[in-house]
Amino acid sequence: MTLTLDESTIKPGETTFLVHNDAMSEEHGMLVVKLKSADQAISVVRSKHRVDEKALNSMGEVSELKPGAFGQLKAKLAPDRMSFCATPRAMMKPVCMPC
Repeated sequence: MTLTLDESTIKPGETTFLVHNDAMSEEHGMLVVKLKSADQAISVVRSKHRVDEKALNSMGEVSELKPGAFGQLKAKLAPDRMSFCATPRAMMKPVCMPC
C-alpha cells in the first residue's frame, strides 16, 4: 500500500482529498490528524496492525474503502497535519503535508 499526494505542500485552508483505493484485495482508509508537533510519535496497536486512532486528534477520515473504490474528505488544514493509511499491513507510512 502506498499513499501518494499530487502536491508536496498544501496551503492552509479548505482542502478536498480525493481518495482512490488501488489495492486488488484489501480495504484501506485515509486519516488526516492534527499533530502536537511535527515529530509527534504515533501509537500503533500492534496486534491489529493499525494506528491507535483513539490516541490521535482526527480532522476526518475516508473510512475503509473497498478495492477500486473512491472517497473524498474535506478538511480545513493548518500547519502540522498528517495523512496516512491506518489499515492492516500499511503499517504507518505517513505522508506529512507541511502548510
